[in-house]
Amino acid sequence: MASNPQQILAQLKQAAALFEGGRARQANELASEVLKKEPRNVHALRIFALSAANSMQWPEAMKAAEKALKLSPTDPGVLATNSTVLIAGGRFEEALAKARTARRIAPNDPRAYGNYTECLIWTGQFQACADLLQERADAGRLTPGTAGSFVGSCFELGRYDEAIKAAREFLDAHGANQPPVVTRPLYSLLGRSLEKAGLSAEAVLVYEEMNTLVEGQFDVAEADQLTDRVIQAFPADHYEGRGGSANAQSRLPVFIVGLPRSGTSLLERVVGAHPDAHGVGETSLLDELLMTHLGAVGPKLAFMAAEADDAMLERIRADYLRGLQLQGGRKQRIANKSLMLPRQVGIIGMLFPRATILVTDRDLHDTAISIWANLFDPTRMAWTSRLEWIGAMAAMHLRMMKHWTETLPNPVLTVDYRQLAKNPKETVPKIIEACGLPWNDACLSPETAATKKKSGRFSPTLSEQQLRRPINTSSIGRAEAFAEKIAEFQKGFDSIRKD
Repeated sequence: MASNPQQILAQLKQAAALFEGGRARQANELASEVLKKEPRNVHALRIFALSAANSMQWPEAMKAAEKALKLSPTDPGVLATNSTVLIAGGRFEEALAKARTARRIAPNDPRAYGNYTECLIWTGQFQACADLLQERADAGRLTPGTAGSFVGSCFELGRYDEAIKAAREFLDAHGANQPPVVTRPLYSLLGRSLEKAGLSAEAVLVYEEMNTLVEGQFDVAEADQLTDRVIQAFPADHYEGRGGSANAQSRLPVFIVGLPRSGTSLLERVVGAHPDAHGVGETSLLDELLMTHLGAVGPKLAFMAAEADDAMLERIRADYLRGLQLQGGRKQRIANKSLMLPRQVGIIGMLFPRATILVTDRDLHDTAISIWANLFDPTRMAWTSRLEWIGAMAAMHLRMMKHWTETLPNPVLTVDYRQLAKNPKETVPKIIEACGLPWNDACLSPETAATKKKSGRFSPTLSEQQLRRPINTSSIGRAEAFAEKIAEFQKGFDSIRKD
């Protein structure tokens, strides 16, 4: 049946609005519907690529972006989409090359110009970005595509007063007319700049505004019940008599488990800095394989996996090891730090009982503020938008980690973030030893891992700029300036905590 052009156009407009409004998953679903009818629709391919990248589905995003580029190789919007997706895959220099091409083709296109300045940020060229945009900033002519780049470059250069001024001027003049995809990053940068300038009370107001731009739904009681059900589905004796195959005995995977913003990215880089290891970031590979083999989505996966027979588990193991090597190369250890892992650890124990699990332990108050002040998906991870919800999730996380550390057959190492930051020379060797690797001095300098070709690429994270600095203690004690807000976290934590 032929597609209806008007219906297709309406779907694409809706998908674009959903993406700009911070609802990447819904945008992706609509774009997918269009592509089923019109596989060569460039606009749909772009929306699909951008929304998939936003949801950390990088291989799918790159495939769609490359297809769009083959269809429209000189379209600056398509080039900008490719550049954005390349950034999501950690391929920063390639992204910058695409952005330069787009700017050369369309020097007056605001999308191309904005994408170019964004790439300067990702490649660490903060001074060049600030210099390029300074005149526009002074004249109040920053656009939605360049405001974040200028504010971000000033922040990274320590020019906090300039960052605050530029962010406020743009938001006051244009914020009400811009979608959350533009304003949320600016609010986050503004809040962080205010923090650095010692204006924590003002930062609180900014973070509160940021977290109301997209309303998400989170049912605390439902999440608490799910936590108990997952724990009950994986008792200690559930792992007995499993893991006899060569795949089950593999130590290739290293799983890094923790709350968001608790140091998981730093651990990934520490492991990945080893010449015989790599990190694949927040890969969705395990989720995708579980969905494919078990035919379910969401929480059902854990319960179905708990009841899977040995033949099914072996198929999942084999596919996971193959997929991991496709993403991370031929290494002895490949680390995965997906934020879904805390609820999947029971499955990991069944699949790979010899794989190392690294559990992060960071001060909960510092972690909570860092979560609340950052840019997580406001619908998929709605709990990150309120400190009371973050407190409840932290309590559930601790309960789950206590169960896993007491029951898993795996080698498990809990890494104290404070000790790692304060004394890396003592802590890092223990991490590398837990992974079953010989010592290598490169692991003490994880900030260089992403820039050395022999280490491979690392997917960018919310901590990307921090990870480009040597291990340090700058994030310790962040919550001290937010005592009143921490009371909200504590309320949520105490409402869930079970001894």
